[in-house]
Amino acid sequence: LVPSSNNDLLVKSSFVTLKPSTMAVEEELAAGGSSSLPLLAGLGLVIALIVLALRFVQKSDKVQTVTETKTKSGSAGGKKPIDNKVTLNPQADAAYLVNNLRPDSTPLEILYVIATTPDTVLVSSKHIDMAADLREKKLAHLKEKENEASHKSMEDVIDDDGWAEDDEEDADAKAAKKAAEEKEKEAKRLAKATGKDTTDFNKVKLEGIDEGVLGQNWVVDNLTKMGSWPPPKLNDTIVKDKKFSDNGNILGPLDHPGVRRNLIMTMGRLHAKQLNTHPELIAAGPKGLIDPTYFQATMEYRQRVGQMLEAALRMSCTLRSYRLAISILDAIVMFKIGLMDTTDETQRKWFEDLMAKQYGASGVPKLVVQEKFLGVPTPEPSKEAGGKDKSDAEKKEAEKNKIVQQIMQTRQVTTADEKMALEMMITRQHAEAFTKEKVAMCQKQGIPPQIALQAYREAWFILVRAKKINEDGSADPTWDGALGDVKNSGKNHLELMKEKKDPLFAMLEAGTVKDFSKEFEDAATNVDKKIVIGWPFLISNVAQKTGKVKIHLPPPLEPGKYEFTVTIKSQEFLGVKEEFSLVVDVAKGAEKKEDAESKKDK
Repeated sequence: LVPSSNNDLLVKSSFVTLKPSTMAVEEELAAGGSSSLPLLAGLGLVIALIVLALRFVQKSDKVQTVTETKTKSGSAGGKKPIDNKVTLNPQADAAYLVNNLRPDSTPLEILYVIATTPDTVLVSSKHIDMAADLREKKLAHLKEKENEASHKSMEDVIDDDGWAEDDEEDADAKAAKKAAEEKEKEAKRLAKATGKDTTDFNKVKLEGIDEGVLGQNWVVDNLTKMGSWPPPKLNDTIVKDKKFSDNGNILGPLDHPGVRRNLIMTMGRLHAKQLNTHPELIAAGPKGLIDPTYFQATMEYRQRVGQMLEAALRMSCTLRSYRLAISILDAIVMFKIGLMDTTDETQRKWFEDLMAKQYGASGVPKLVVQEKFLGVPTPEPSKEAGGKDKSDAEKKEAEKNKIVQQIMQTRQVTTADEKMALEMMITRQHAEAFTKEKVAMCQKQGIPPQIALQAYREAWFILVRAKKINEDGSADPTWDGALGDVKNSGKNHLELMKEKKDPLFAMLEAGTVKDFSKEFEDAATNVDKKIVIGWPFLISNVAQKTGKVKIHLPPPLEPGKYEFTVTIKSQEFLGVKEEFSLVVDVAKGAEKKEDAESKKDK
């Protein structure tokens, strides 16, 4: 079990090229290596969707902030071709995101905020413009075909009256006509081979133009019937008063085309179970009656929201907000699985039943945390030399003995120590059942099992909180939460971020600083709301049943007894959470040389 990489929060601005539609059918629920997909694969549904290819190209940091959607005119009627490129500014997106998050943000509100970030709106607005251009071309083509049919019918009438072409019997004219037709056919074949066939759009089925095609309007109609459109509780969120610019018009979230589409796609994802099992969608898929200009965009949108949720999670840990981190983790699960509320017991029962049906009783996801150790890290026990290969049971027992040996060798933590180590032996109760099912699916589909097993990803997140406790076990309200560095004692972590010129703090608006500072003002509740450290770890081997997770964290600055609460929460599975506490006695250690010199300077 290894921690997942902690990517930089701020990335360079970039161009995104949105490629026109290509007709390709995808079995969404069986695709990819994401561990959330098997959750719904048991429904046995095949949805015809269009794959949108994206290519991200790095660009200079100096890119103007996008303030409104800017598009060129469509290409129908001799107009200039529409520009399918948009300029993104991830730093502006990050600033918008962090300044619209609050300690008490709900999972639904977090998803609404992500739906309204500048780059997300810009990309969706461009998709809408490209779709409008495609619709204009198709309507013009249909009109042209209608005129041709009318003209041809008139020629038939004339022919019926006995009139003949002047060159009907002219061999040279016939040969010239045949040569022209062959030349035209060859030009079309060449255009298709080089990707320049401008008539491919005629094959794309569009909602509102082609009969029986399902798209955005169909999704909205069904969301309305389910009571989820307009978006529930939108007026209770920070998004309700936001204004967005579109070609010079200042619009609210439900009036702006790009924002509206993002909210539709968000609600559609949260109701994936109901929509994906809808008889109309099931019938439309095999017939190709799916509007690619909407459904292909949903695929890209899901990827983008996933990235934004991960960024928001890192932000919450930097700001030390436990409540916000938990809400973001819930939002991640909601969006991956497709449900509105992670606390709904009906939804939890549905999920457990689904897991049991697909993987068996032992396949319900669960972590079992066994040996736990919190103290000063000691050298790893020496490995046994030679010997025959050990069985899994012997390896597990050896790992247990190793931790026991560490605990026995551990000396007491002191205020002068550089770091403490939190170590846990974790067993994935569902590993064997998941592995069997994965292998069986691969064999059934004729896919080499090692390919699917290598693509497996299962994400978890660890949150650690701490409090100083009195002899009677009650929390000590006088402890300021300082860990690791005596120079930081008594300082609010937001003040420290400011002093260190943290790039995230530089993004924060005054209102954001105020709200997060207020979260930690009350000493009585501060210990339950403040994160000491947040740490992700990733399972990349579906068959791995046990493993050790190790995290380093700084010791308290004051001697005394401390309780560290460890919360482990899944980013994949509904309602899967483990929590335990460890108590550590911290003795006063010898004063560090640099600390003594610091005091002399004062």
